[in-house]
Amino acid sequence: GEPQYDSWFEFTPECQGEIIEFCDEMRADPKYKDLIKRKDGLGSVFCWVEELAAFNANPGAYSRKDRNQGDCNYVKQGTWKNGTDWQVDPANLSTIMPEFMAQKTCFGDDLTETISGRYSNEIGWDGNHMKYVAVSLESKELDPFGLDAESLTRREYDQFIEIRDKYLDSTRQCLGNVITTDLDEKFVFMNNQAIYVKTAIQSSVLGVVIAFVVLLISTRVFHLAFFASLSITAVLVSVVGTMVMLGWSLGSIESTLIGIIAGFSVDYVVHLAHAYEIASGDTYSRVTEAFSDLGISVFNGMVTSVVASIPLFFCQLQFFAKFGTFLCLTIAYSWIFANFGFMSVLAQLKIPLKKGKRFQP
Repeated sequence: GEPQYDSWFEFTPECQGEIIEFCDEMRADPKYKDLIKRKDGLGSVFCWVEELAAFNANPGAYSRKDRNQGDCNYVKQGTWKNGTDWQVDPANLSTIMPEFMAQKTCFGDDLTETISGRYSNEIGWDGNHMKYVAVSLESKELDPFGLDAESLTRREYDQFIEIRDKYLDSTRQCLGNVITTDLDEKFVFMNNQAIYVKTAIQSSVLGVVIAFVVLLISTRVFHLAFFASLSITAVLVSVVGTMVMLGWSLGSIESTLIGIIAGFSVDYVVHLAHAYEIASGDTYSRVTEAFSDLGISVFNGMVTSVVASIPLFFCQLQFFAKFGTFLCLTIAYSWIFANFGFMSVLAQLKIPLKKGKRFQP
């Protein structure tokens, strides 16, 4: 979308003072030590207004070529705060900003990094006007190169929102109207994760319910449909658990795959349940007949499906590679639970089936 800027915003000396005060608090206040990453005992805060103030007070502290040619101790130690000439008149920004942004920063790890490069996301200068001013805080827990759990990200998010709310309702000129965003889109992914979890749970529950209805209609025996649904639930839990053991993170692909587990795992158990229901004799005879009639067919179906999934393991596209692993796991687990779980429960409990007016154990 098109960014919308507040027309009332002015980068006044009072506003500059408020921002520097905020940066000092975030950097030095011990109550934020578990939230903001520490470097040399201080919070990691990207506060370009400090460098602007130091540059305005003493341009000689900076260098265009190499920061070692300047006086970064003067900048970092805040010696410039002892004077009264560090605040920048908004009318002079168009003259100061181009020269200031070309200087080498005193806070970067790279000696040749410029201020415009280090604070590319924080400086809202468009060449003529200061559209916005931003301060970045580096999280202690969130990894910009990894996928953090939704619960961890939510906890960090709530703490940053608490900082925002602390200043949102204040009477300060600049900090009274602020927004919080995320440069690495961690908060966006956090929200997506919550949606993925909700979708996976809803689709899984719905899948098991539909499978139960199908099984009940096909067998017309409640306990067969119930135990078969338990078998499908066991497959669901086993596949999800294996995904976690493989190190998968819950994303759009994983959420979709979890939602279709019930549909993939109902095949074998419904065949055995139907074969058991139409067989005659006692429980032992029914189990034996069900395995005799469909056991080999169910086994062959499992083998062909597992073998068919193996080529997908070597796909370069992530979706196909993960789908191959998912298919292999689901088929294997559904065959194991249908044969050794579902049928074993029937054989052990020996619940009778009604045939006409008679019950057969």
